Amino acid sequence: MARVRRPGRRRGTVLVALLGAVLAGSLLGPPAAVADADKTGVRAITTQTAPVVPGQSAWLSVVWTADRTVTDWSTTVTAPAGVAVSYPTTRGGSDTSLYGSATLVGTTRDFTAVKLAVPYTQTTPFQITLLSSYTDTCGDNGRCKEQGGGNDDKARRHSTTATVTVPVQPAVGPAFTQDTASLSVAAGSNGFQQIAFTGGQADLADVSVRLGPLPAGLAVAYPGDATASRLAGGSALVGGSTDHVAVRFDATGLAPGSYVLPLTVSYTAAAPQTVSGTVTLVVQ
Repeated sequence: MARVRRPGRRRGTVLVALLGAVLAGSLLGPPAAVADADKTGVRAITTQTAPVVPGQSAWLSVVWTADRTVTDWSTTVTAPAGVAVSYPTTRGGSDTSLYGSATLVGTTRDFTAVKLAVPYTQTTPFQITLLSSYTDTCGDNGRCKEQGGGNDDKARRHSTTATVTVPVQPAVGPAFTQDTASLSVAAGSNGFQQIAFTGGQADLADVSVRLGPLPAGLAVAYPGDATASRLAGGSALVGGSTDHVAVRFDATGLAPGSYVLPLTVSYTAAAPQTVSGTVTLVVQ
């Protein structure tokens, strides 16, 4: 005998399932809209900075772009142990912003600058991580909303990170150059003269200069009655910068003429170093 189908039972089962789904939906509530999604498209363009050399302190830049304008830009940088990070003093030294302003205009480019001091022991490339935060003022048309429109005018704070490689290459050229080759003083004079130096690629620490031996009738002295003269700007000669030492030349007992005076320049790079040089003193 053929079995009779009873459609009423199937409909009842479907109704029970639908009712369960409705009850579950009423308990869980409607799907939540993700109101604070970052739709700015902020991203780093730079993947690798300019190269540095061991012992160098240098300003490096990372270029950013965005799909739409963001404001209140702030970037902090994390570097490996031994690599010191510093920021422009214009912001207090705790972070860096953009070159043009704290606003990154949509579809344009700007860069953040950070100073890294690389130790002499750092001879291989390394990575830094930049954490950038910014404000997106949403305005109308639901620009920040995942669902719906309307004008909420709410400013939302977002952040993004970027990892950038810093290449390291060997230094080339001398550790420093002596800019002052000769000095002219009047016969019978007794005063300070300056001898200038310019650093090479890397920074030099504990820089000092002393003279000797001296010709008869000439005496020299150093600031603070020290045994050598140190740089006017501090103990370090920063790579690429120029500084000078001061030396008092007492030529009261020295006859007019030209005298080649030996110099001893001491400094610390990867290790303490001593270099010999000369300066010509012309007594007129």
